[in-house]
Amino acid sequence: MTEFQGVILQAQFARYPRLKSVREGNVKLLHKHLSEIEGVEVLKQDPNITANSCHLYIWRYNKEAFNNAPKSRFIEALKKEGIFVSAGYSIPIHTQPVIKNNAFGPMGKQLDLGVDYSSVVLPESEKACYEEAMWITQSTLLGSEEDMMDIVNAISKVQENCGEL
Repeated sequence: MTEFQGVILQAQFARYPRLKSVREGNVKLLHKHLSEIEGVEVLKQDPNITANSCHLYIWRYNKEAFNNAPKSRFIEALKKEGIFVSAGYSIPIHTQPVIKNNAFGPMGKQLDLGVDYSSVVLPESEKACYEEAMWITQSTLLGSEEDMMDIVNAISKVQENCGEL
């Protein structure tokens, strides 16, 4: 890190507690309300975690509850409602080139970690990536309670009208 980057980062530390608190509150709100929508599976919260920076809010999309619409169609319907969610990683982590090539060393140098990731098959990870995982990003999590309810209401509306997807 350069000195300039360090100065910029240091100036941001004063804002961190307030922004973290906003994100945590919004995650709790989303968790409560999204868990009530058929086809939305919120991820279990670990009671041992006492604080979370809430970089992302990740939940599962169940296409069966949305007229078997693929994740991409669901995301498009939310966009039409003014809600932007992410589909997450475009390919599963274990298939990312840096992982498959064991390129973890400096400058992408290969390291022998004892696992040949090029032959690893993880069907549940692949299903999560391609069909289920939905992300709400930290910038969105900095919104107001009203913004969070807009997300909840849009997902409910899409679910109620899933026959049109």
